[in-house]
Amino acid sequence: MRFGRIIGQTALKARIIGNAREGRVPHAQFFLGPRGSGNLALALAYARYLLCEAPGPADSCGDCPACKQMDKLAHPDLNLSFPIFLSEKLRTCEPLLPTWRAAVLKEPFLDAALWRDQLDGENKQLRMGVDIAAEITRKLSLKAYGGRWKVMLVWLPELMDPPAANKLLKALEEPEPGTVFLLVGTEADQMLPTILSRAQLVKVPALLEDDLAQALAGRYPDLKPEEARACAVRSAGDLLEAVAMAEKSEEELFVLFRDWMRACYGLKIHEAAEFAEHFARMGRERQKGLMRYGLHLLRMSLLHAAGASGLVRAVGQEQEFIRRFAAMLSEPRAEDLRHELESAHQHLERNANPKVLFMDLSYSVHRALRA
Repeated sequence: MRFGRIIGQTALKARIIGNAREGRVPHAQFFLGPRGSGNLALALAYARYLLCEAPGPADSCGDCPACKQMDKLAHPDLNLSFPIFLSEKLRTCEPLLPTWRAAVLKEPFLDAALWRDQLDGENKQLRMGVDIAAEITRKLSLKAYGGRWKVMLVWLPELMDPPAANKLLKALEEPEPGTVFLLVGTEADQMLPTILSRAQLVKVPALLEDDLAQALAGRYPDLKPEEARACAVRSAGDLLEAVAMAEKSEEELFVLFRDWMRACYGLKIHEAAEFAEHFARMGRERQKGLMRYGLHLLRMSLLHAAGASGLVRAVGQEQEFIRRFAAMLSEPRAEDLRHELESAHQHLERNANPKVLFMDLSYSVHRALRA
């Protein structure tokens, strides 16, 4: 991954490159950004720039042996660490390195859900144990192959067990000369404060709508400009969410949500049960995406009800639905509905039974809309 291929983040890329060219390379940096912001891609591009044998003023050269190795994430001075499904047979990242490299090369905006789908662990939780921390320490004790930088990229450090995080503290406090830690995560509040205090924070913002729309148009040439713009708006700066929307019919998603709301409002038990069955077959990420889409429509409806129609980003049937939905939303109803959709999203993240969850949610939505 090179800086030139990263979507948006122009100012941040310029600052990172400028620091590297001026020799201001902190021994540890934490690339913190929301899902789909490109924090992993940025960290990999930064690692490539440091390891490049002839870096230019705006990017790595792309032609030197180091860059050729980074094309496959196989540079000997790039060490990788990431969460796995810990077991008696699998305690370190080394056996899964080829799988992780392939996943990142396919989707540089990789998130925990996509990585989990690459592994065979059913409902296990991704974790980083003490053996992974020991593996990191062992790798850093080796000399740099190229004689310059030795990069340790730790992806999703917030999933590190407390004993593992404590074991990593000494390496962060007193790193070997030429060692650079690149921590890449999305949840700073789940990390030990002692880890955070030893790394320079690099805040990666969500992507801008224009950058997202342009990226979608490049990925999907058949996507209409207005559809690309709509996906960019609804995704709230999340490329993975925008891609998921672009790959499935937005009209289908809207019709699905609209008809489900009608079934909930009328307490049509048979239809609600059919929707619960359908949602259960969608897969967890699409289920969560449906909840986020519902929250988006709720926000647009509240803006319309508040008289801020100019801020409502919708067209066609969706716009008409928002207009009608806004007419029936009081503040308590909207708050109850928001709470139910957000709670459902959280329960899905915790592997709740989707059929039971969506049936219960249908009743809760009915109560919220009829309150």
